[in-house]
Amino acid sequence: MEAALCERGVEQIYCGCSPDKGPSHCHNRTRISCLHFHTAASSVRCCSFGERWGRCGAGSAAWRGPPAAAAAFSHTAPGWAQSSSGVKGSQLWTYRTHLDRCAAMLPLQGGPSAAPAALLFYSLFLETTLVLAFNLDTGNVIRKDGEPGSLFGFSLAMHRQLNPDKRLLLIGAPRAPALGKQKARITGGLYKCEITNASNCERIEFDNEEDLRIESKENQWMGVTVQSQGPGGKIVTCAHRYQRRMFVDTPQESRDITGRCYVLSQDLTINKDAEDEGDWNSCEGRARGHEMFGYCQQGLAATFTKDYHYVVFGAPGAYNWKGIVRVEQKNSTLIEMGVFDDGPYEVGDELVPLPANSYLGFSLDSGHRITRGRDLTVVAGAPRANHSGAVVLLRKESDTSHRLLVEHTFYGPGLASSFGYDVVVVDLNGDGWQDIVVGAPQFYMKDRDIGGAVYVYINQAGRWDRVTPVRLHGTKDSMFGLAVENIGDINQDSYEDIAVGAPYDDSGAGKVYIYHGSAQGIKTIPAQILSGKPHNMSLFGYSLAGNMDLDSNSYPDMAVGSLSDSALIYRARPVISIRRAVKVSPREIDLTIKNCESSICFTVDACFTYKANHASYNPRLTISYTVEADGERRKQGLPSRAMFLNKFHTDTDYQFNGTLDLRGQKQESCVKITAKLKDNIKDKMRSIPIEVSAEILGIKRQKVRNGLPLLMPILDSSQPSKDVIEVNFVKEGCGSDHVCRSNLKMEYKLYYKPNNQEKYTELLPTEKNVPVFHLNYEKKDLALWVRVNNMNGDDAYEAKLVGSFPDVASYSGVRSQQPTPIICTANQNGSQADCELGNPFKSNSKTTFYIILSTAGMTLDTTEIDIDLQLQTTSVQDNLASVKVKVKVIIELPLSVSGEASPNQVSFGGVVKGESAMKTEEEIGSLINYTFRINNVWKTLTSPVKASLHIQWPKFNKNGKWLLYLVKISSTGPQEILCSPESEINSLKHIRESSASRTKREIGERKPVSKMSSLSGKNKVLSCGKDIKCVELSCPLQGLDGTAVELRSRLWNSTFIEDYASLSHLEIVVKASLVLHGQPKNMILKTPDTKVKVTVSPEGAVAQHTGVPWWIILVAVLAGILILALLVFLLWKCGFFKRSKRDDSVPRYHAVRIRKETPEYKDGTVKLDAFERKQWMTSWIDNESYS
Repeated sequence: MEAALCERGVEQIYCGCSPDKGPSHCHNRTRISCLHFHTAASSVRCCSFGERWGRCGAGSAAWRGPPAAAAAFSHTAPGWAQSSSGVKGSQLWTYRTHLDRCAAMLPLQGGPSAAPAALLFYSLFLETTLVLAFNLDTGNVIRKDGEPGSLFGFSLAMHRQLNPDKRLLLIGAPRAPALGKQKARITGGLYKCEITNASNCERIEFDNEEDLRIESKENQWMGVTVQSQGPGGKIVTCAHRYQRRMFVDTPQESRDITGRCYVLSQDLTINKDAEDEGDWNSCEGRARGHEMFGYCQQGLAATFTKDYHYVVFGAPGAYNWKGIVRVEQKNSTLIEMGVFDDGPYEVGDELVPLPANSYLGFSLDSGHRITRGRDLTVVAGAPRANHSGAVVLLRKESDTSHRLLVEHTFYGPGLASSFGYDVVVVDLNGDGWQDIVVGAPQFYMKDRDIGGAVYVYINQAGRWDRVTPVRLHGTKDSMFGLAVENIGDINQDSYEDIAVGAPYDDSGAGKVYIYHGSAQGIKTIPAQILSGKPHNMSLFGYSLAGNMDLDSNSYPDMAVGSLSDSALIYRARPVISIRRAVKVSPREIDLTIKNCESSICFTVDACFTYKANHASYNPRLTISYTVEADGERRKQGLPSRAMFLNKFHTDTDYQFNGTLDLRGQKQESCVKITAKLKDNIKDKMRSIPIEVSAEILGIKRQKVRNGLPLLMPILDSSQPSKDVIEVNFVKEGCGSDHVCRSNLKMEYKLYYKPNNQEKYTELLPTEKNVPVFHLNYEKKDLALWVRVNNMNGDDAYEAKLVGSFPDVASYSGVRSQQPTPIICTANQNGSQADCELGNPFKSNSKTTFYIILSTAGMTLDTTEIDIDLQLQTTSVQDNLASVKVKVKVIIELPLSVSGEASPNQVSFGGVVKGESAMKTEEEIGSLINYTFRINNVWKTLTSPVKASLHIQWPKFNKNGKWLLYLVKISSTGPQEILCSPESEINSLKHIRESSASRTKREIGERKPVSKMSSLSGKNKVLSCGKDIKCVELSCPLQGLDGTAVELRSRLWNSTFIEDYASLSHLEIVVKASLVLHGQPKNMILKTPDTKVKVTVSPEGAVAQHTGVPWWIILVAVLAGILILALLVFLLWKCGFFKRSKRDDSVPRYHAVRIRKETPEYKDGTVKLDAFERKQWMTSWIDNESYS
């Protein structure tokens, strides 16, 4: 076996493996994509950027299968290339899964002092949005297949042969079988394919000999690259692994991998009389060894300059894999012009500011007007320079020198990005200066999941230090940028375009992205994406070729290669643009004039022509056109204001469809359409847009050209898809210029409605100019008072107020007292309401209304309300900025604590008794029961915060004597409440609680206090402060409603006898308050505390305390007598007691005597007849009345 271990590519490389156990026993695995190795010191080093170094043992067997099959496939391979020291190279355990371009050049890698690294890595890519196809036809793709396993399609070039005239696709197959006279088995080859011939391609015969005494062509990879000079030009193709042998069949035998290339004539033959045709091997005969030219590998990249004067070769293995670029001239045209000594020109060794293992010459292109004027510049990629890659711009030093000088260097971004893997020169913006596109298929951004990239440098008149590149991203794991190609002006818009290959995209099927140039440079959105999946291809997009018209339709075509032994040819469709000229009549609609019976009509005249990007394209086209009205309103779900007449029954009322024939470029066809305005339209301000579009239906009399079907043209995607003309309304209430310039202004206030009231009368208070809404059970709704006026402005058409409301204050309704009520339309959840002000809202008018906001959605987490108010009108007004209304929300928890004492009046008396002598609580003094109850007025509001009841308990007076002795604490509610500190409850443990039936009489009558007779008549209030020492009782609450805390206590009788007997009465105040824990800053308690008073008086002084002193009674009696005497005197003076005199006449009475009825008895029975009602009357005659 030829020991080119990476010939099929490597996905997993296992370093430090045991030769007899296979990859599953490797102890230092690294994941890379391509193997790099060095054949010195009988060992191989392998590494991956960012990974560990590993060392593989010499003499290992080359393994080609999975670990389980290692023994079946392992064998000792002969040395593939002998170093200058005569030591054969080592073999590695490898698991091969794919082929990469770096796999094609792998025998060149690494030196003893180098840290060789893989060129290809699996990367992460950003998903690119798919776009619709543009002008590369995907329905008539031409497929060319090669021999399986030959890597047919590894390289591509388009070529035009002038004599005879043929348009060909040249395809390299570097693993094709050897020709008949070659001694090797696998040599590679070059194929020519005619697109008009359905059969497969034909191999081009050259290099059909081999002298094993001086050379080896086994796995030389002929066809690894192929380039054409263009129509009638030469072709160059190379075998970069071609080997020169020395001392054959001797112990000193060695091989140099110099590589070589062939230049063919335009008819794909080698003219022996032409000095520039035949084989080229610039490294042969030069200093050997990997430090010089022993592993040169010329031809990994090769190209012609754009002026056809030179052929350029890349040799990335020279100078310890630093690489060289060589420009050769043996052009017969130049010789005829008398130019005999022009070159060669070369750059390498110390002339290149790059380190070893940079691979300069891995990719090549050239052009004029890159750095200066018409000078030739060679662009060379070095994808391993500085572990990230670089691209170098080279030019001739002078006409007398044979050196190339570095003019500028682009350095790659990020570690192991393989920047410079492929390069292309193209004028993207059409300014005459050549731009540069660089592929970096290994680029990634871990945090953004971005993979391979392409960098586009737009030339700034040769000043490259001023250029910031545009970066195009590929999709994840796609190797985007592995191939880039100038495909010419594929859409004939005067700007060249590029194609980018991503062979590992779409799960390994591969994709190709087409990007268009423009006056601004590259268009970063791909114009078209081609996929290999519909063609059952893998690694589609590995190679690209373009910028030549293969089917003679004046548009350049493109070819795409793969690693599945197939290539596809995509033909470009002609690009045309349909031009539309649209007129409407009348241009302005007067709503007061009916010109169509009882309706209003207008006509639309539309004329169509087409223009192709190439003047020679002039077929007869059939197009379909569409005329639509009010498209924007229909997108908003609103009906169209116009309808078309005489339309097809399948058309909607707002659309008219038809077809027309266009007989050629600039041949016009027209149509006239009538439309009618609908009745009772609302929008009278905004014009009615009429949109006209057209599509290609077909080509008349299609013909077959060059044996290929004529492709359907496609519309230019850079042109607008439709033309729009507007039908305006004649506007009233506007200026002389028929433009309505309104002057809408708004003011607002916030009100709330007190509970059980109908009107919103209370204005919200403000805090630092911000309204504050105190949410409680009495204030449930907000009212936004709004006033809008249009003073000193034209009519405002479709004037409305749009309000946006939060969930906590959603729209509930509107109230208006205007003659014309305001109507508001809200969405389902009340987050937005549109209030119509008028259409039009007349000049100098105003309106006032209330927007009612519901606060049902408010929670205890609500801290503010944000409302957005926006005035809108279709009239012209620039200052209609939205108004932001912010309301601060204060949550007033309606929690309250109420307290009572039972009894609320107690007395003290008897004899003083020390606490040690007391055995039961009755001996302490009078019983007082305190009850504190928690009330939640707002039953629907529950609080997640914790609350506790704090009681200020008056324990001692200032002398340290007992006041109230706390016997017991109990509670009612969902759970028992434990108050603290517990030590304050019945702190004198020797005192026993009494039963509820015992009273003070059970312990005997107390003797009167001796000082009772000397009461001062004064009173005093005992509350917590400097005179009273209180202890705070804390009772955590388990609920916020219905919870009560009861305190059983005793008045300390002895203290009051000793210290307060001289007072007529006292008041003891116990204060209780609610305290919240962890509540939000905007939450407060409305009534957080309460006070309970108990009146205490000495026994026997209660009556005195409650009676009235005698002198007060005496004064009151005397005052009453005095007031009565004064009243009598006043009545006497007024004649009240003066009696009227009676008249001497006496009234006369007239009476009638009525006989009494008696019962009658008949037949021995008593019968009581019914009494007969008699009519009687008494008269009173009085001559005079009393005065």
